[in-house]
Amino acid sequence: MIDSISIVIPSYNESANINEVYKRTIKAIEKLSIKKYEIIFIENGSKDNSLDLLKKINSENKSVKVISLSRNFGYQSAIAVGLKYSENDYVCVMDGDLQDPPEIISKFVDKIKEGYDVVYGIRSKRKTSLLNKIFYNLFYEIYSKLSEIDVPKKGGDFCLMNRKVVKNLNSLSEKNLFIRGLRSWVGFKQIGVEYERDERYGGKTNFSFFGATALALDGFVSFSLIPLRFILITGIFISFLSFLFFLFLFSVKIFHIFGIFDFTSLQLPRGLTFTNSILSLSLGLVMFTLGIIGEYVGRIYFEVKNRPNYVINEIIL
Repeated sequence: MIDSISIVIPSYNESANINEVYKRTIKAIEKLSIKKYEIIFIENGSKDNSLDLLKKINSENKSVKVISLSRNFGYQSAIAVGLKYSENDYVCVMDGDLQDPPEIISKFVDKIKEGYDVVYGIRSKRKTSLLNKIFYNLFYEIYSKLSEIDVPKKGGDFCLMNRKVVKNLNSLSEKNLFIRGLRSWVGFKQIGVEYERDERYGGKTNFSFFGATALALDGFVSFSLIPLRFILITGIFISFLSFLFFLFLFSVKIFHIFGIFDFTSLQLPRGLTFTNSILSLSLGLVMFTLGIIGEYVGRIYFEVKNRPNYVINEIIL
């Protein structure tokens, strides 16, 4: 039985969606007959009138809390804020654009009643462009193969967790956040629920292709050493081929000096074509290797600085 629930909703330039998100979320909570609830909007430095709308909702319903950040610290940091300031036994995280339908929360609750600690949404269908679908499917396929933890395919941040899981997530001190990965990492009993991800209710998306790529890199680098191991194996393989090529050239030179065999009849190509090809391949490999290592070093750099993931401007209770 769920007696209390917190709904965490990150919001950035969502003025076209806030009122509808609030209305549908309230209706979803009322159908659950939950005694105590709170809706926590994380106002992520919006440039529209989102904060004014949220303050108005708060004045009408004190169960709605608003945490305003000093600037946009990103979606993952906004979730972290909501998890930290949530107070109830169960915490639900969902988008502020209604792509995650609040009506699905009831299905999450049904699974929680069966004894699960985490219930997450699995996007069976995604109403978006073909290019985005290909990108997302490719990401989840590669991520599930590279990750050293059991990561559900097509599982997003939309989920319902109990206080035990939230407490463990809040105890982590990572600066490069990838909440869905951390959620899998902490373990406990988890299950997915399929749902159809809707289109945005209103406004334009705030999640660019660059942002999606950066998030994907966080997922790859934060939970896997396989890219570094791939570099090591590739380096060993190329070194072995280079050694064989060196032996071949050395043998040709020795045989030619001692007159054992005249290799001039082979009519080996003259010029630098072959050499340039090898150099280009090697340069590309070096740049690729440095790029992967740079991703890991960059994240170490941010972790060592130990800056907070967010700065709170105002808390409206």
